[in-house]
Amino acid sequence: MAISSDIIHKLLPLLRPLMEDKKERRAYLSRALINAPVLNRLEWDMSVDIFITDMLKKLHEFGEISLGKPAICALLAEIRQDVGVDIQIKIDEIVREFRGFQTPPDLLFDLLLQIDFKSQARLVKKVMELHRTAAFLIHGEPYCGQQLLVNRLLRLKPEWKNISPIKIDVSHNGAGRSTLHLWRQLASWFRLPKDVESKEITHRICERLCTQDVILIFSTVDYMLPKVLLAWLQEFWQPLVTQVEVSSFANQENTHLLMFLVDNSGSVCQSNILLSKQFDESEYPRIPLYLPPASPFPLDILDDWIDMVTAMESLNIPTGLTAKILLEKTENGIPEFVYEEICCHCGHSWEGGLAKWLI
Repeated sequence: MAISSDIIHKLLPLLRPLMEDKKERRAYLSRALINAPVLNRLEWDMSVDIFITDMLKKLHEFGEISLGKPAICALLAEIRQDVGVDIQIKIDEIVREFRGFQTPPDLLFDLLLQIDFKSQARLVKKVMELHRTAAFLIHGEPYCGQQLLVNRLLRLKPEWKNISPIKIDVSHNGAGRSTLHLWRQLASWFRLPKDVESKEITHRICERLCTQDVILIFSTVDYMLPKVLLAWLQEFWQPLVTQVEVSSFANQENTHLLMFLVDNSGSVCQSNILLSKQFDESEYPRIPLYLPPASPFPLDILDDWIDMVTAMESLNIPTGLTAKILLEKTENGIPEFVYEEICCHCGHSWEGGLAKWLI
């Protein structure tokens, strides 16, 4: 959504005295938007009114410089320090009006979670009803929203918002090449010595399971050599499942032990890793369940989502966005491109703002 012409007209007389020359313009914008890429897009030598109008449009298109802080508001906060009380009051009024045109970023993030992924959410919920311990492979082609799918699944139980998943990024510290690095990362998460025995880590996980759900997330497992991933399942996951089943922890029936393997490139399914196709197979949950892949959003799913959000009268969702437009601008519904386009339309940034909330 473009910035309101009414807001531009209100800001022109306030900004004009402070941006008469190139030096003043650069000083304010450089302080307010330290090293922001949008600074490179500004034409500094325009006449004052044309410069301010062009600048406001570009700052609005850029979105947020940090979570919940639009670039325009950052500039106005900087300028506010150098003006009198009467001008400060006007700036505050304009900021409130400007923010009124935007859906709050936390709410927009929640709404993005509702786009599709219904089949994966239903399946995980069904598995949890039958199994206390469960393992899943989350996968799909690149940019298909695997991380957002994880966030969607982590909202299946309201109490999960109060626990911290045990998350290991396999792409870091050589973990894709050796299970030793994975053990060390787990040890670090529990604040144990890096050379601690594996059974102590297993004990800590089981101990935690006595009082709360335990969620393990191994992200970017597509970085792992297939033989390393297979070894990790054999060294870590399968003994852990056995320990939970045969020990006193098994009497604690109100908590779940879940493991999510997140494949961002779709390569794990093409390897020789054995995966469960059904959750009633005898080897489940020792062998992770192959969830339906994350995939581009079809027209009807996007259409339903747009209908849902535009019907919510309490929101300030800009008009003019259609499922057809989304498909055209996102290479036929590639999820991460869809998130970027929706955020841009709503005056926010996905990569520089909302994506920071991904678990």
